[in-house]
Amino acid sequence: MFRKSYIEINLDNLEANTRFFINDSNKGLIGVIKANGYGMVDYIEAEILKKAGVSFFAVSSLDEALNLRKHFIDDKILILGYVDPGDMNIIRDKGFSIVTVSKDYVISSDLKDVKVHLKLNTGMNRIGINIEEAREVLDLLIEKGSDIEGVMSHFTSADTDKEYSQKQYDLFKECVTSLNYPFQYVHMSATDASLIIDDDICNYHRVGLGLLGYSSYETMLKPCIKLFSEVTMVKKLKAGDTVSYGRHYTSNGEGYLLTIPLGYADGFYRANTGKQVYVENEYGRIVGSICMDQMMILTEHYHKVGTKVELYGDHISMVQRADELNTIVYELITGLSDRLSRIYIFNNQMHRIVDPRY
Repeated sequence: MFRKSYIEINLDNLEANTRFFINDSNKGLIGVIKANGYGMVDYIEAEILKKAGVSFFAVSSLDEALNLRKHFIDDKILILGYVDPGDMNIIRDKGFSIVTVSKDYVISSDLKDVKVHLKLNTGMNRIGINIEEAREVLDLLIEKGSDIEGVMSHFTSADTDKEYSQKQYDLFKECVTSLNYPFQYVHMSATDASLIIDDDICNYHRVGLGLLGYSSYETMLKPCIKLFSEVTMVKKLKAGDTVSYGRHYTSNGEGYLLTIPLGYADGFYRANTGKQVYVENEYGRIVGSICMDQMMILTEHYHKVGTKVELYGDHISMVQRADELNTIVYELITGLSDRLSRIYIFNNQMHRIVDPRY
């Protein structure tokens, strides 16, 4: 680790959260580890989920699925997004499962012996089969000789609108019941919906962010991700001194200015300018524009070079920061770049370090 800016990932918490979702629902769990495990590194997350009892994973694309196979994750993998019809031989060869993007997609694709999950559109209007087309598409899949192993849908707003989510679920249940097909996997709920919908038709949940310790409803989950850097310079400003590009901050001569080697190229957005960070028993404030590779922090007390700075963690809630920036935790986590080393904690001690770039 050549640059002292890094993500700390607690695998003990990941395992505990996984067991919580399995035990709470009494259903099977599809571990969603798309976007490189939301930045955690997908195959490392998969190894921990397997330890907790998960044997079915979901990713967003064929390249993500292939990366898991490359790292010896030989379990079931469902690709949630679009797969080019020309890649079906790879799907068959690797044993991946895909979703029905649309009726036209099913018509135009060679799906013989391809593992397929019938995706029903219950209101998301992103990809999936409209409810009124479900029977026709199911019959078409049977005709094509597909291995129809599952049926699924997705909620639009389980974190904010329980009433609409219940309507989506009722529509899904009605359709699945009417199809009267022996699907092996029936799944609709993601993290928040799995906690608020009284679900008696699904036998699996898909959970992603909740495994990392974040939910709109469950406070017992344990966040897994922290972001740290270290002080590389400390100085005392004079009254009237300005800081960073654009000279947007002018010092009154009080406090100390700390520089850390982390910036917006690391996925820490410029919109964080003016927000708090935590430095050795006090909260500092980011002053001046956040740079591509560095930022400056104003503190009341002196902190020497090498002092740890917490940007997300026990003192800086990622949920609160997402609210402050009018965004969601998903974006903050997945935005953290591969310039940042990943330090993994397991059995309450450092387990391994992964530097994605070398």
